[in-house]
Amino acid sequence: MSEQPRERKNRFQISREVQEEFVNGIAETMLSLAEKAGDWQRGWTSDTPVGMPFCPVTGREYSGANLVRLLLTTIVRGYADDRWMTFNQLQSFQNAHPELQMNIRKGERGVKVLRPEEVAYIVEENGAWKFLTREELRRIEEMKDRGQDVPDVQRKTLFYPFTVFNAAQIEGFPAKERPAHAMTQIERHEMVERFIASSGVHVRHYGGDPCFNMEKNEVALPYPERFSGTDEYYAAKLHEFFHATGHETRENRQLKNAQTIKSYAFEEMRAEMFSMLAGAHLALPMPETNSAAYIANWNQKFSGGDVKAVFQAASEAAKILTVLHQFESDEQPAARWFPRREAWPELVELQKQRDAACGVSFHAEESSGSQVFERLSRNSAFSEPLSFTEAAVAFKNTDNPVTKTRLILQNPDFLNLALKQDPDSVMELAALFDKMAHVLHMEMDDKLRSAPGALEHNAPLLEQQAASAQRMRI
Repeated sequence: MSEQPRERKNRFQISREVQEEFVNGIAETMLSLAEKAGDWQRGWTSDTPVGMPFCPVTGREYSGANLVRLLLTTIVRGYADDRWMTFNQLQSFQNAHPELQMNIRKGERGVKVLRPEEVAYIVEENGAWKFLTREELRRIEEMKDRGQDVPDVQRKTLFYPFTVFNAAQIEGFPAKERPAHAMTQIERHEMVERFIASSGVHVRHYGGDPCFNMEKNEVALPYPERFSGTDEYYAAKLHEFFHATGHETRENRQLKNAQTIKSYAFEEMRAEMFSMLAGAHLALPMPETNSAAYIANWNQKFSGGDVKAVFQAASEAAKILTVLHQFESDEQPAARWFPRREAWPELVELQKQRDAACGVSFHAEESSGSQVFERLSRNSAFSEPLSFTEAAVAFKNTDNPVTKTRLILQNPDFLNLALKQDPDSVMELAALFDKMAHVLHMEMDDKLRSAPGALEHNAPLLEQQAASAQRMRI
């Protein structure tokens, strides 16, 4: 008995399977990141930002979910190059440069990305789908203009796969030129501050938890010194900024209607994906909160096999990442809600004023470790307070228990860091705290008694300084 011929898959089935494979690839990459979160996050140093993927042959940047997949692959595989191309594009480049000998290295695996194509079709009387050519669509439009009856034309976006390779996988491919100036970490921090302020998103600092207030349309963040470091501060800021882009005046992701656990978790997953990718792109060391594990876990628990949801999340995260990249490149972001360039200086100044009103400066000055130690050695613990960034640098670079104790007195959150670094130091630190507290109280009493107007202002010196101390943004 002869075998029955296999039923030929229609274009919709093929597109759906391709999309499922693509999303599963993103999920697998996330799981890979989650398994070695500490390793790959430590790889994001100030010298190794992850560039926006583009094709060097056409000059076009990848977008949407393709951008997300290529960025994630860059992180997982440790590529230092952001150029991607197909085999045919490589051959075209080779033909244009016959003097070069370029080959994809043996054993290298490419990455499948998707090419979208909008198709038009009608459903015939027998239920079959008939795909329409451009000429057929043109004739139907002409019939419609003449008032004739026309069939109901339906449209869908189908996806077709193609494979790309990173320039690092190609032997003999020309090295990428380095930019004339690589931003320092402080400059990147300032760029993020300008970007968020120029976007028109208001940021308010207070004593509570990070959140986006939908009714007030503002991001609320704890004071910078309440974070354990710059990494945590900017991860939270980027995360909440993404939530702000979902407001009805911006991307309108209908956050007000997110009434189920799944819908809330979905928005959180999008925000985690954005903050992680933005951190990688800007070479901002993201804290080890395991964003990848969160996203992979969401995919397992909530997606329920909903490929469209994960694909949509990746596309939405990529959309806001593109807005950030356009601003970083000194372009007017294409998003309709982003203010025009002329308004940026005023928006930045308004955010500075909001920060100043609650004692937060726009940025911290960068100090070297040696400068910080010099200041610590020539000043008492409270006569010249260090910024949070300076204190963190000093704390991480000193083994001197006295210096550590003085820094903990200025920044109590450092106590947890000290116990993590050396749990056996608890007793020694406690004894030093006791001694230093006694010495400091004596110093403050002396200063208080000798200060002008001491009789009129008999408040403890520590309280006076605490009231006027300026909070320094990380």
